[in-house]
Amino acid sequence: MVIKFQISLTIKLGLSCLVAFLCAFFNPTYAESQKQLLINGQQIEVLIDPQHQLTIDQVIDQKNLNWEYSKFETPSYGFSPHTYWLRFTLPAQKFETILDLDYALLDYIAYYRLQNNNIIESIFTGDKHKFSDRPIQHRSFLFPIPASDHNQTIILKIRSSSAIQVPLSLWPEKTFFEHDQYLFVEHGIYYGIALVMVLYNFFLFLRLRDSAYGFYVFYVLTFAFVQLSLSGFSYQFIWPNSPEWNEKSLSVLTPLIIVSAAIFSSNFLKLANYYPQFNKLLYIQVFIGIAISVFSVYFPYQIMIPYAAGLAILACLSIFLISYYVMLKSMYKYAIYFAAAWSIFLVGVVILAMNKFGFLPRTWVTESAAQIGSAIEIILLSFALAERLYDAMQRRFIAEDESLLIKEELIRTQQKQNLILENEVTKRTQDLEEALNKVKLLNNELSDLSTIDQVTGIRNRRYFDDMLEKEFRRALRNRSSLSLIMLDLDHFKNVNDTHGHLAGDLCLKTIANSIYNIVKRPPDLVCRYGGEEIAIILPDTDHKGAMVIAERIRHHIENLQIKFSGKTIPITTSLGVASFVPNNNKTTNLLIELADKALYQAKYDGRNCTRSA
Repeated sequence: MVIKFQISLTIKLGLSCLVAFLCAFFNPTYAESQKQLLINGQQIEVLIDPQHQLTIDQVIDQKNLNWEYSKFETPSYGFSPHTYWLRFTLPAQKFETILDLDYALLDYIAYYRLQNNNIIESIFTGDKHKFSDRPIQHRSFLFPIPASDHNQTIILKIRSSSAIQVPLSLWPEKTFFEHDQYLFVEHGIYYGIALVMVLYNFFLFLRLRDSAYGFYVFYVLTFAFVQLSLSGFSYQFIWPNSPEWNEKSLSVLTPLIIVSAAIFSSNFLKLANYYPQFNKLLYIQVFIGIAISVFSVYFPYQIMIPYAAGLAILACLSIFLISYYVMLKSMYKYAIYFAAAWSIFLVGVVILAMNKFGFLPRTWVTESAAQIGSAIEIILLSFALAERLYDAMQRRFIAEDESLLIKEELIRTQQKQNLILENEVTKRTQDLEEALNKVKLLNNELSDLSTIDQVTGIRNRRYFDDMLEKEFRRALRNRSSLSLIMLDLDHFKNVNDTHGHLAGDLCLKTIANSIYNIVKRPPDLVCRYGGEEIAIILPDTDHKGAMVIAERIRHHIENLQIKFSGKTIPITTSLGVASFVPNNNKTTNLLIELADKALYQAKYDGRNCTRSA
């Protein structure tokens, strides 16, 4: 229920934001009776200076310069290295006005206001100047023009590493600021949508730990920052004293949009699992985007921005085609939302890119296309994330419902069986208890058998290790002696080689039984240590007593008459004895090591003897 509520909230929130955004864009009204005066290309003369050599005096005085009226409604020249001079005349006016150059990315702007060919005002501004140098502190370039009874000529000198666009309009001062409030609301709604979606999906990411939400948040943030740079808000409010960074910010941040969008798309559509080739294609673009972003820090804006814009178009087309392929393959509802979102966004980005490259004129539509497209895309992607979560939860609910039906059926069957078998419960309980007792006995027997050596019938190495550790701890508590005898049959390999392994097994079994009969105390333990070695644990036995027992065993084995296939097999043994009173500085490994060294000393001294450590 919580998940369904979150999904419903996402859809309602997104629809509310979309309606508010569209209303703000398409329903502006102004109270001022005096309206904006657009200065179009038919009023503007343009002079191109490829060599950057003309001065304002030459522009004013020389009559033979090649001035031409702009061919565009809004003068637009794409990415151009030239200097552009623009000249137009304002008629006499009885009130103060503001000349609005509404393009925030121009590097150098020289503004000259003339009357009768005399310069009466000069202003130097642009993206390369600090924001505080502007005559009016505004994201656009605003130039105040006082009232005058005479015509006034305006000359602008423009040079920029970004696209050259000069959208000019003349506003009554009051009307401009009324109009600017509506624009502020439009931008505020857009960034508000972005912020709401970022915060909402960030909290979902923290709650669900789904990486798709995290990369969606990263994508929306990077795109919002690029929009802030394009509209001039970032230079006005975030880094007003950093013109160098302001110039590079677009070329650095734009590739990061590609990086975040590609990773988000890969995670959202699960390309790594189902479409690895598409996933590889997107991650190639991710690495290219990271490289362009890094290089943009060191290389000029005019060199890097065409690569960033080109990669943006390529990446949008790639994600667009991949999303439609996945949608047609799966027909999941969230894939349809995703494809629709990228379709709308792609249209907006392509329009904006073509506008910046000079293929489309600068209009309200071309300037706002990416922003409108991204706002709708952000909302649709949020829908897609919600639908993706809903789809996953639906499948989970179906599985849970099926499981619940099975459980209910089992309960009904059990109730029926309980009614039928109620009279047999006591008998079955008794049978079960008897079976459990048998199982317990069998388990005890199996456990006991697992510690018996199959050849000799005495305890094996595993049992020896456990019991030696227990006897060591008991002797440590009681401060009593603990002895260990390690016994190895002499030249036993010759017995196997001469008489065969069956004879060897007979010897081991006979000797083990003999030792078992000699070591009779209940705590004493005889174990096969490995191969032809036998270990004897003697609790509460000091060194002297252990030596007596070892010698008794040696004499007994020496006198054994073991017969196999009518032949007597002579056997002798070497023994090593180790004894100590355990303390915290001694271990069972030390006791084994001492007994083993004594055994090797016995073999070194000629075998068939007992030595101690």
